[in-house]
Amino acid sequence: MSVLRKWLPVIALLLAGCTSKPQTLTIGVLVAQSGPSGARGKDLLNGATLAAEEISASDFKAGGKPLTILIKSADDHGDVDGAKIEAQAFVDAGVNAVIGPVNSNQAAAVIPIVASKGLPEMITATSAALVGLGQGNVLRLLANDDQQGRAIASFAAETLQARRVGVIVEKSDYGHGLDTAFVAALAKSRLEPVISAEVDDRNPVTQETVASFRAAKVDTIVFLAREPQLVGLLDVLDNTGWLDITVLGTNVIRNQSVAQRPLHIKALYATATAIDAKEFPEGKTFLASFRKRFGSNPVWGAQYAYDAVYALADAARQGQSLDGPTLVQTLKRIDPMTKVNQQMRFAPSGEQVYPNIAVYKSEQSAWVMLMMSANW
Repeated sequence: MSVLRKWLPVIALLLAGCTSKPQTLTIGVLVAQSGPSGARGKDLLNGATLAAEEISASDFKAGGKPLTILIKSADDHGDVDGAKIEAQAFVDAGVNAVIGPVNSNQAAAVIPIVASKGLPEMITATSAALVGLGQGNVLRLLANDDQQGRAIASFAAETLQARRVGVIVEKSDYGHGLDTAFVAALAKSRLEPVISAEVDDRNPVTQETVASFRAAKVDTIVFLAREPQLVGLLDVLDNTGWLDITVLGTNVIRNQSVAQRPLHIKALYATATAIDAKEFPEGKTFLASFRKRFGSNPVWGAQYAYDAVYALADAARQGQSLDGPTLVQTLKRIDPMTKVNQQMRFAPSGEQVYPNIAVYKSEQSAWVMLMMSANW
């Protein structure tokens, strides 16, 4: 009996080592949940939440232990200073990874804060420069603006057979970055814009601008600005009667309000780095789960945050660690298990290896996908 008593502490220790205590992967979702980008931010948060709930309710294990996903959310209100404050709070709270922010200017401010701890920061913001602002820890979930610029040029020159291109550019880093990539790619088709104009909130599209484009005999307007400026352009085109014109925009104009507007011009197209979930083979399953959980369809990009959470969970399993820098290294090494975009893979740079970009056309109050490719 005394021998058994002697070994009881050792037996208890061994039994304790055999227990599978759950471990928690904490992900901070830093997105605008109010303001102009609020709908997109809520979409990303809901996608991440759905994935976290599915994984936590399953028998998912990492390092032999059950894995629970905890989502912490913060609203940056689309504000740079607010985003920096919330990012620091996440880092101080010890999150294992960050998803967001939505917009490039907030992302640029946040990246150095997250990079100071080497945590994976998974972004949908598309400015090509963003991944270089970190320390190898920034992972983009979709194509960047340089790649989108090439897609715009390819579609305009090869599919639309545009020969006299006019460009309307937002006076911002977003607009200028896209414009630089587009013009460089267009030159490979031995084309260059015949005229260009800059716009912003204070300088909308005017009748004089449209008149100068028409005088230059433009056949295609490449529009590298946002919805308010697009609405202004379409209004002027309608008012001046210049309807025999094609407009090719980007992801930021591809929303339901634009699609539902009565369209009188020849055609309206938009390239898309954020591709609708329904376009992927497993998208219908995701959409059904999303509707059941939140009572409506996603408005934009929810599946990217959904897949990001699954990728992080798989990295924890394959790398057998919740440590931020280890998660980054593992994500760049593996083909992570994702649900909707099953070709999500990160290059050493942090960019996507297969950066799909689609082209949509506005038809009958909806955006209809014409093509999708990772090679433009």
